[in-house]
Amino acid sequence: MNKNESKNLDKWGYKEDNKKLSERIDVHKRFSEKDIDAWMLKIIRIKGNEKILDIGCGDGKQILAFGKKLNLDGRIIGCDISKNLLDKAKKIAKKNKINASFLLHDINEPFRFKDKEFDFILAAFSIYYAKYPEKLILEIKRLLKKGGRLFIVGPTPNNTKDFWKFHSKIINKKIPQISLRRRARIHDIFIPLIKKHFRNIKIDIFKNTIHFPNFNEVLKYHSASLLFVESIKHEKEKKIFLNKMKKEIEKNIKKKGVFDIKKEVYGILAYK
Repeated sequence: MNKNESKNLDKWGYKEDNKKLSERIDVHKRFSEKDIDAWMLKIIRIKGNEKILDIGCGDGKQILAFGKKLNLDGRIIGCDISKNLLDKAKKIAKKNKINASFLLHDINEPFRFKDKEFDFILAAFSIYYAKYPEKLILEIKRLLKKGGRLFIVGPTPNNTKDFWKFHSKIINKKIPQISLRRRARIHDIFIPLIKKHFRNIKIDIFKNTIHFPNFNEVLKYHSASLLFVESIKHEKEKKIFLNKMKKEIEKNIKKKGVFDIKKEVYGILAYK
């Protein structure tokens, strides 16, 4: 990655729409075979009195899962760049009586917290949005207490590999390079940085399958993805693609009962 790429997220294609992001999260909640939160908690083993920072907390999914593990001495703080998602997270925390607070924050800016303030920092499907990866990793290190833990979750280069092949075949185009490079960003950039600045690194891989019951649910999920936007530029092309995709997916569902998309993500645990 050259210097210009590190300073400009447009080069990576990170132009997420909050509504579309929420739609993808909802699909995972409804149709995923496995519970990713249970997998994370098994690896991390939260202590009841810990102070936790959730970077890019979104609508509060992990705030709820992790917050339930805390006692009265524990606390979790969620930060996100989206006020709408933070408002949803606040409602979830309040409803479930989670000891949580929230901060509207851009991860490309320094945090206002003092040094060594947190026992544990989580970045689930968020850290790869950073413009300056090493700067953020060092900021996280500053915020952690000695012996504190960092846990990062993000796609491996093989995430949705079979579906991307299916997409490429239907559209009769290669996957855009920007999509491939973005999917490999955790592997190519963040893992080396974590190994450079942290110790006792442990890398796990979570494999999950989303079982879609019908074409409309696949369409809802895929049309909310960056790959869909990057691959299809014109309405005529979009119409042809959707007709072909519908035919193939419905054929698959008729045969197997569902249409599966296989997901694969890293779980990277590191100590300061």
